[in-house]
Amino acid sequence: MKGLYKIILRKDLKVVLGNKMIWLPMLILPVIFAVIFPTVFFIIAQFPDSTNDLGGLASKLGIDTGQYNDSQLLLLFVFNYMMPTFFLLIPILSASVLAGSSFVGERENKTIETLLYSPIKVRDLFLAKIYGSFIPAYAVTLFSFILFSIVTMIGQGFYFAEWFFPNLKWAVLILWVSPAISIFAILIMIISSAKSKNFQEAQQKIALIILPVIALTIGQATGLFTLGTLVLIILGLVIFIVNYLLLTAAANSFVPEKLIK
Repeated sequence: MKGLYKIILRKDLKVVLGNKMIWLPMLILPVIFAVIFPTVFFIIAQFPDSTNDLGGLASKLGIDTGQYNDSQLLLLFVFNYMMPTFFLLIPILSASVLAGSSFVGERENKTIETLLYSPIKVRDLFLAKIYGSFIPAYAVTLFSFILFSIVTMIGQGFYFAEWFFPNLKWAVLILWVSPAISIFAILIMIISSAKSKNFQEAQQKIALIILPVIALTIGQATGLFTLGTLVLIILGLVIFIVNYLLLTAAANSFVPEKLIK
């Protein structure tokens, strides 16, 4: 079984690396989210006049405004409240692109028939395909976080005597919520692939996941609510439970009759 997973993983990676329309967005994402965004905010923090309206919002979020200056408040708000949920777009988009290529792409290229009519059990192929999409998607997430951590740890040294990053909230986000939401995106893509005519049509379904994440980011940015560490733990648990339920629906859609028509 492990051998099958490795074969499928290598096969799917070969397809991804051979298609610039797939790997280029996955290369651009880490650069934008993990390097450009944090760098821009560290530069903005150099101009305190542009951050002096954050006091009220910081108080709503539970930040001790008397302990920090305007530049520090901006960075705490961005890196502890806005960026964590925004960062979830990386595992979502990476997983959806890979799963779309793996499931819909193979059907478009008429290569799925070869796999379906091979001696491999459909269930084993289904699980191997999920594995083949999840591993590289999560690898992109970890790589992005490493880049983000390097930029953030260097930048915060210019503003803080004591580091605010990394922290437990980010650890929960990367090690718990990100894997859960990656699998969720893959399962949604599998279910969508059975009803989609092409890769682009299947990708449109991923907006169902992206929009709530953007809403969470906006909600925190406006002070409507906060996603603390405990909330993220519960959120990850809920997503894993939903994944378990979706797994049956996804497996039911992964049948030869639906995939080759």
